Amino acid sequence: MRIRMRRGAAAALAVSALCFTAACGGAADQKQDKANDKAKEAPAPAPLTAAQMKAATLELKDLPAGWKVTKPEPSNEDPKADKPECQPIAGTFADKVAGATVGGDQEFEGGERSLAQQVFTYQDSSGATDFVKAISTALDTCKGFSFEMEGMKADVKTEKITAPKAGEESLAFRVKMVFPEMAEVKFEINLMVARQGTGVTRVAHVPADASGHKDFDALAKLAGDKFTKGAQS
Repeated sequence: MRIRMRRGAAAALAVSALCFTAACGGAADQKQDKANDKAKEAPAPAPLTAAQMKAATLELKDLPAGWKVTKPEPSNEDPKADKPECQPIAGTFADKVAGATVGGDQEFEGGERSLAQQVFTYQDSSGATDFVKAISTALDTCKGFSFEMEGMKADVKTEKITAPKAGEESLAFRVKMVFPEMAEVKFEINLMVARQGTGVTRVAHVPADASGHKDFDALAKLAGDKFTKGAQS
């Protein structure tokens, strides 16, 4: 195994190399001890403040021409997937996030297009990390499910897509949604989720038609950069 080979090489070198003396080893140990002490002293990431979340949220001036601000409609929707492994994905359509404090919440539209961003924070980074991890795991195990939305059944399929990286970790996926009761109504939604410290953002882009998917990368980069910078401010 590779580890054994590396240890064996180090032992052989120790016989003749002056650097492997007791004094040299002691200095290395002291440096390591200092590094460990410094790591212990580093404070845990704090929850994002209201000001940070506001700074991390897109404004109209950040977007290309053709968009306008729309007021988010109050909603108590809390979709429940018919498959437990798919619930983290269904949860991205809920306004509220369990265990988190929502700060920035903005919606825009441009003709038949729409864009929404939400920024929220957890008390510690583990909550934010778990949120992103749950969605990532769901994307690996869940390819389709159903849930009720606004009183109607929606059939959903998901697929991973690429998008510019944001924050300390991020992922992107596309949701294809149809309503059996209204077969002619179909949606394709691009979503990005990113984490920076204790903060998370989720971004949803609904293009006017399939050709509009090409705009997602640029919009996701705008949102991701704004989020990362604001969360670190």
